[in-house]
Order: sequence, then structure tokens, then C-alpha cells
Amino acid sequence: MLREENEKLKKELEKQTFSFSQISDNPERVQYYTGLPDAATVLFLESLLSKFELKYHSGWTVQMLPIVDQLLLTLMKLKLNCGHVDLATRFNCSTATVTNIFTTIVSALYDILYVGMLEKNIPSRAENQTSLPDCFQPFPNCRIVLDSTEVSVSSTESLGTQSHLYSQRKGRIILKALLGVAPNGVITFASNLYGGRASDKAITADCGVLRHLQPGDMVIADKDFTIQDILPEGVSLNTPSFHVSGQFTQQEVNNNRLISCARAHVAHSIQRLKRFSILDLVPHHYRKNINKILKVCVCLTNLQTPVIHETE
Repeated sequence: MLREENEKLKKELEKQTFSFSQISDNPERVQYYTGLPDAATVLFLESLLSKFELKYHSGWTVQMLPIVDQLLLTLMKLKLNCGHVDLATRFNCSTATVTNIFTTIVSALYDILYVGMLEKNIPSRAENQTSLPDCFQPFPNCRIVLDSTEVSVSSTESLGTQSHLYSQRKGRIILKALLGVAPNGVITFASNLYGGRASDKAITADCGVLRHLQPGDMVIADKDFTIQDILPEGVSLNTPSFHVSGQFTQQEVNNNRLISCARAHVAHSIQRLKRFSILDLVPHHYRKNINKILKVCVCLTNLQTPVIHETE
């Protein structure tokens, strides 16, 4: 009798899977597993996905998990970079199903959040003025702050003829993307990924961000962004002053301090983006999806508590 009860319990446990319902009433757990602030934000994404025609990557539809749990699995991969065996065990499915779900949901979120809402939608100077933090008051014409970020992908193959553009460390390839951040901390532009040895200037010239700028706009960037000669006519660049020798003037000191304050404010956005652990090491089998993965993480970062609130 006891043996039969144990077998029955074992079968019941095998049917149980990790699910959103187990964490939805605990904001701390929602944040830990998904990178999003609360259950309402997750359910908002679920509602968007429910209206979207999902085209499953592997050619077969996943029916064993509801959309909200497929979304949870995907967010856990992005936020925690859980291994496929780990996710397959938690959700009681095969690793092939994990791959099918993750690739499908990432592609859908890319189409919905990035292409549908963020792409080609950099706020104007007037729009920036409606939520300009104090540290940007000295720069009322700032349209965008540019910075770069690195993403690593595990390497199992030769880099081929483009190897001079890539940086490789301990079995991983280092890639680099250009990010544009509005003064209020929202990431408003994300380029595709380039080889880690590509210069900031080369990426800025190639990625398309300059097409969005208008005469009168100001761009703030680090001193490594030597891009003044490629900016559209009428667009100004404000970077920290630097000298090979000699001393800064008092005006340069003051300007450097103001720029440092402004850049520190938006640097917080990039730090929050890097909390999505998959960007530390994207598995090699997702290499073809790496630009979508980065841009989905950007969009999810923008769904978090506004930086302007966190830094006040």
C-alpha cells in the first residue's frame, strides 16, 4: 500500500512544473526570475504575445505550456542564463522544446517591442524636455547620449577572414554594440553587434544612428568618440576635454564635471541592461539570434522602474 502511494506521489510530482503562478504574488521573485518589476508587466507582455501570431522556430507548436509560462521560460533564460537542462527540468519538457520556445518568443518580442515600438523612434529634443533630469539642465539641446557595450558569445568555430575585427578571450568572442540613451535614462537606440575591435567611430558611422539626428541636436559621448567630422551638419558633439600635456582651464574642468554627471546618470541604464546575464555569454547555438537577443533585453530594460526615479 505504501509503495503504491509513493508511486502515485512520484507521478504527481513528475507532472508538476515551474510556473508563473508560483511566483506571481511575490514581486521580489518576479524581479529575480524575469528582470521585470512586477507580475503586471509580465502579464502585459503575455497579452501582447497572445495577440501575435507565433511562428515556432522548430516548425511545431508547443502546446504543453501556456503562453505565460513560455514567456517565463524565455525571461529566465535572458535574465539568469539558465542552462537548457535546468529549464527542461523545471518546466518538465525536453531541451528541444526549450530551444523552440526561447527562439520563438525572443523573435516575437523583438517584432513587438523593438520593431513595433522602439526602432526609428528616438525622441526629439522637445520630447526630451518633458522629462529632463536636473543633471541635463546644462544641456537642453541633448538629443542622445552615445556609449558602447560588450556582449560575449561562446566560440566553437573559427572566426574566418574577419578575425581581425573580433576580440577572443578564453573560448568566447567579444562583440560590441552602440547604444543611445535619452536624458531620462530610456535606451532609445541599439545597433547590431560588431566585432569587439571595431572602433566606436566606425560603428557610429555604419549603424544608422546618425540618420535620426537633426540640426540643433547635441550628442553627448565619451572622449573616445571622435565623431565630430561624421556628424550631420548642424549637430554638435559634447565630450570631456582631454590633454596630452598641460592643464585644463576652469571652463574645461566645469564642463567635464557636468558631462560626467550626465553620463553617470545614463550609465545606470546600461548597467541595468547588463543584469540580463545572457549578455555575459550567449550560447553558441543562439549566435544567429544574438542581435534580437540584445535588442529584446534593451526593451525589457526600458520596462523596468524608470532610471529617473531610481537615481533621485
